Amino acid sequence: MIRKNTRKIKIGNIYVGGDSPVIIQGMTKVPTSNISFLLKESKKLENEGAEIIRISILNEKDTDSIKVLKKEIKVPIVADIHYNKKLALYSIEKGIDKIRINPGNMKRNDLKEIIKQAKNKNIPIRIGINSGSIKVKRSLVENVIEKTTETTKFFQDNDFNDIIISAKTPFVKETIEIYRKLAEKFNYPLHLGITEAGKGYMAESKSILGIGILLNEGIGDTIRVSLTESSVKEIKIAQSILQALGLRRFEPEIISCPTCGRIQVALFDVLKKVEKEILRLNKKYPFVKNLKIAVMGCSVNGPGEAKQADIGIAGGVGKFAFFKKGIIIGTYKKEEIINKLIKEIIKMEEKNGRKRN
Repeated sequence: MIRKNTRKIKIGNIYVGGDSPVIIQGMTKVPTSNISFLLKESKKLENEGAEIIRISILNEKDTDSIKVLKKEIKVPIVADIHYNKKLALYSIEKGIDKIRINPGNMKRNDLKEIIKQAKNKNIPIRIGINSGSIKVKRSLVENVIEKTTETTKFFQDNDFNDIIISAKTPFVKETIEIYRKLAEKFNYPLHLGITEAGKGYMAESKSILGIGILLNEGIGDTIRVSLTESSVKEIKIAQSILQALGLRRFEPEIISCPTCGRIQVALFDVLKKVEKEILRLNKKYPFVKNLKIAVMGCSVNGPGEAKQADIGIAGGVGKFAFFKKGIIIGTYKKEEIINKLIKEIIKMEEKNGRKRN
């Protein structure tokens, strides 16, 4: 897929848009003024792969956390501001890397002041519109587009172009339609997401579909999965979306069969052990994340249907076949096969390392 060409915007020590990769954002869910909890969650997000972290700013005390985060966290920090211009100005003064405002709850004169200070400090602003702050007169899509266009023009009229745009709804089809139209109208980076998606399978499906369809069309420069669940889980799903589309790689891809009545091995137990070992290797070896590893339950799904895998195993009666690129190398007992697989993966890493050097 070819991503649509957008303006490149600097946020702290990274870039969003242009030729930059699609950036993953996370948001903390603890009170911002509780420094110890905030730092703990922020470090978890950073370790899991969040490349931008957003914090809610409810009062002036919350802005005191910015300097602490900037000292302890390496990724850019974004202040999420609603209603109160002073909180945006305090955040800018204390070194925030980016401001998010919702024009649905900000006065134009207040926005002017925020723009002026952000411009002085070279800080970008996300125009973050949510459907809940829009008065729907005709259709949700039309009104969100109208509000986004009005606000963007206002920023342009005030000679401010370090803009990132988001226009989220809780609905997949409407969100997709909105972003398609925004991509036609503007060349500013687009921040994708399904807002207020909820919890569980439906929420995950809405996020994966809404974000994934747009990314597959080349639309979107940064994403945030929004769930009524762990902030770390949001990061993992965001990574999965990007990897499933072939946009970025974060971990090896394990191909495993769905199992059926043909299966004659305890595949779930084997798969669980393989996943644990692969996770360990992925943290240690840089090459491992590029591998496709097959764990199959019978001769039908394995080696034949797993030819796309770099390396893999397939279960049989009391034994497992070990194969590379669909070619069987040997057969091994169940007790031996996982060690064999892991040793071969390490050999592949070492061989790749020698090539790099």
